[in-house]
Amino acid sequence: MSPFSMPLDLGDLIRQTEQRVQYPSLRDKLFVFAALTHSPDPAQLIDQAAKSIREHPLSSLFEASYHDREGKVVHRSEGAGVGDGTDVSAIQRQIAQDESIRRQITASGEIEVARQAIITRHYIDEDLFTYLLAHSPFVPNDLVRTFSRGFARFFQGDFVSSLYILTPLLENSLRHVLRAHGHEVSKFDDAKLTQEDRTISSLFEQMRGELDSIFGRPLTIDIEKVFLKKPGPYLRHGVSHGLLHDGDPYGPDAIYGCWLIFHLCMLPLFPYRTQLTLPDDDTGLDKQE
Repeated sequence: MSPFSMPLDLGDLIRQTEQRVQYPSLRDKLFVFAALTHSPDPAQLIDQAAKSIREHPLSSLFEASYHDREGKVVHRSEGAGVGDGTDVSAIQRQIAQDESIRRQITASGEIEVARQAIITRHYIDEDLFTYLLAHSPFVPNDLVRTFSRGFARFFQGDFVSSLYILTPLLENSLRHVLRAHGHEVSKFDDAKLTQEDRTISSLFEQMRGELDSIFGRPLTIDIEKVFLKKPGPYLRHGVSHGLLHDGDPYGPDAIYGCWLIFHLCMLPLFPYRTQLTLPDDDTGLDKQE
């Protein structure tokens, strides 16, 4: 067995992305950036995975194991029958592979292209995002500055800082939104007579219906696959337990994960985007020389 590579020509996608961020206003560019892509429909993911298994039957025949850098097995996927497009384990494995490719294409051909186009033309700092995020119901009022620092670092290319700032904030914002919709997000320990907030894993296990009703299944599944679920980048676990290496925050999964959090913050603002005017951005804020 040996590794192999499959080159992809992203030229057309890059040119399309560059055209999409040609607005003179920084505000418009940021909203375009937040809407560069969308979370795929779960039903379509399953259909595409089943089709791939039927067309390439040997791909799902054997059990697969996933190893960390030290060689430890961190996840296993069971094998299926030849071309069995109904086996749950085989389908989930194929979806994970397809989604990994999608995130890589999106990060390289869209997110990074748009980010560099914006940062080249405009001066980006924390105050800019503080103004925007103060209006976002996804961001708690007492964390606007912290979110702003994370996104400023992200746009400036400091992906280490942005990933480690933004990833833990995702959990709290999900609880914040659930509370705003009238849901109880804490749990009571009868033995110790104490109460504590649910973790993000508990939210997805015990309150999945509520999350789906607020964000929609495509978005909640996307969050789960990027931050919580194996096989996948499992970013929340890696960040929380210090398992990532120096280059990981610069990889496509981490870049996509930070973009996804920005997407969640900006999504509620889209109906009001024409009412938001950034300071000194009536005709575009030139980057300072």
